[in-house]
Amino acid sequence: MENNNQNKIYIKKDEEIPSIISRIKRHKEKEIILVVPYDSLILNNVLNLKILKSESEDLNKNISVITDSGHDKVEGKNVKMKHDDIKQEKRNSVSSIMKADDFSKFEKCAEIDVFSKKTDKLNEHASFKNTANSDLLDIGISTKTSREKKIKMFDIVKKVDSLNEVGKKKYKPAEEKIKNKKADSYQEDFKENNGNIEFQTEEKSINLAKKVNKKTTIIPALSSKIVALFIFISFVAVSLAVAFVLPKADINVVLKKEIATYDFEFIASESLDRIDAINSKIPLEKIEITSEKSENYPTTGKKQVQEKASGEIMVFNEYSSSPQRIVASTRFLSKESGKLFRIKDAVTIPGFSRVEGVDVPGQIAIKVYADKIGEEYNIGSDSFHLPGLQGSAKYAAIYARSTKAMSGGIDKEAVYFSQSDYVTAKENLVKIVEDESEKSFLNKISENDLFLEDTKKEEKLEINTDIEVGNIADNFQMSVKADIRAFSISKADLDEIINEKINLRLDTNKKLLDNSRSYKVGEIKIDEDEKITVPIHINQGLIIKVDIEKLKKDVADKSEVELKSYFSNMNGVKSTNISFWPFWVKSIPSSYEKINIAIDINDSL
Repeated sequence: MENNNQNKIYIKKDEEIPSIISRIKRHKEKEIILVVPYDSLILNNVLNLKILKSESEDLNKNISVITDSGHDKVEGKNVKMKHDDIKQEKRNSVSSIMKADDFSKFEKCAEIDVFSKKTDKLNEHASFKNTANSDLLDIGISTKTSREKKIKMFDIVKKVDSLNEVGKKKYKPAEEKIKNKKADSYQEDFKENNGNIEFQTEEKSINLAKKVNKKTTIIPALSSKIVALFIFISFVAVSLAVAFVLPKADINVVLKKEIATYDFEFIASESLDRIDAINSKIPLEKIEITSEKSENYPTTGKKQVQEKASGEIMVFNEYSSSPQRIVASTRFLSKESGKLFRIKDAVTIPGFSRVEGVDVPGQIAIKVYADKIGEEYNIGSDSFHLPGLQGSAKYAAIYARSTKAMSGGIDKEAVYFSQSDYVTAKENLVKIVEDESEKSFLNKISENDLFLEDTKKEEKLEINTDIEVGNIADNFQMSVKADIRAFSISKADLDEIINEKINLRLDTNKKLLDNSRSYKVGEIKIDEDEKITVPIHINQGLIIKVDIEKLKKDVADKSEVELKSYFSNMNGVKSTNISFWPFWVKSIPSSYEKINIAIDINDSL
């Protein structure tokens, strides 16, 4: 890898691992060198390097780490650390280039007990000539004056159980140095594999191996195995979080609601069975309702009433087989009450007849009226004689009887059914019938229909009373019957024809907003064929069309600032709310599955 500025990323001292990973993702080069300050945050925790290693494998990038300081005792020397059991492909390897003199910082970062703050033992090998090791060439370490050391990233993040014994006794002082330098703090973290450390100088390459037999503990109260288990579980948890959870982004997009107005005129007819959008025709539905109501009302008219009693009597003729004629105003006198009644018109009484040797009197029913006004003439059933025939043979042979009482005689102030009573009752009952008709309409018309109120018409109105106006009575009964007709239009048919017409005028980047339409019916015209012209004013809500999949593609890998700029230039968007997880993520993931987009509508205008 060529060591130039195009493949270098300069890391800030306090820059955190999520920000570094984000920058690596956006970097186009496959070979990347991270230039890291020696006391930076990334080198203060081994977990950072583990995450860096995992991300490099996922991204298929080779990453090197270079520190920017050296030591005067190891100037111009390179130190290479390599494990025998690492057999990863070069495309999956991550290298770290670090300084070779003061290892105290590296101890905090990698927790390896191989290194010491003092480098005097390394200086013993400074005279060895640097070899043309292929691994060094692969990662671009060719500078002779560099104060750097190169360590495979796998050697940093992989746990080792022990190191091989030093092959040569001359390196035992270095071994004792390593044992005495906080070996107990780093030994347990790397107990799972044996590694080789290769010190490489300009003159000679040698292998240094050691095995640490003495077990130490990080915390005196806990065994090294428990601490190692805890570290392993933490590592697995972090790895799972990185692989399956990190990162993700939720984007809530609030769209602006736009109101468009349209005016259409439709022809509605009962003869149509379906809509005709081209000719603006729509089926018409007829509604017919019959309502009837009867009520009793008191009479309120008052007047002085003087009436003669009247009734019906049966007149008999036993005098002769020939008919007997009696003149108008002939008097009839009741035997019991002595009240006198008269007939208005002349009457002929049939003669008697003989049936099987028996004489059957002739008879006829006539109406009589009291001779005077008053209630005293309202007598019950009685027998009557004709005072005009008294002293003759006819007096006893021509007579009359009543089977019902006389009635109607009156001489006092009374209540009667007045014209005012009729008008008041009519207005009241007609309104009741109309109200009930309205309720019947509302019950009959479903929410799926648009009722054309202007078409409502009373076809027939019948009003009847049980007595005539002017009759004396305490109350009367009135009945009202109404036949009402009206028309309605199916909202489904109306929406269908409106949608077709609006879509012909609508911009291609907009769409109709559901449940945001209101109608206002204008003045309706009805012709002789009952074809109805219906003008309708429409308010329709509109929003922009949003392709979720395209939107995910557009926002992938964008930072929060870039997103705000992107949505601010997007017509029809009211606002956006963007949240990242975990909190340190500052850009949208590249994976579409980790991007959640929700669309809301702002109803306010």
